[in-house]
Amino acid sequence: MRLECPACAAAYDVPDSLLAPGRAVRCVRCAQSWVPVPPRLEAPPRRLALPPLRPSGPPAAPGLAGVAVAWAASLAAVAAGGAALWHWRAEIAAAWPPAARLLALLPQG
Repeated sequence: MRLECPACAAAYDVPDSLLAPGRAVRCVRCAQSWVPVPPRLEAPPRRLALPPLRPSGPPAAPGLAGVAVAWAASLAAVAAGGAALWHWRAEIAAAWPPAARLLALLPQG
């Protein structure tokens, strides 16, 4: 049982077996004596009714069309990045000189 001193609010965790009904206890901090009152039994909280869950299972796999679109978008992004590197290779080399060796591998146009 958790006891709290009414004078100084010191809190103590005391096993129920050590507490006898009507027996006084004393606070170690302020020496106040009092008779602890057992907590009132409260009704358990009501549970709210929840709607039933839908059946669970593995997540639906994307269709073949969705995978094809994702691959096409990824390849288009890589191709656009390569085209941008080729088109602006001189500007990139001027802005970042270490990239000049890498950009020299691209075909000259």
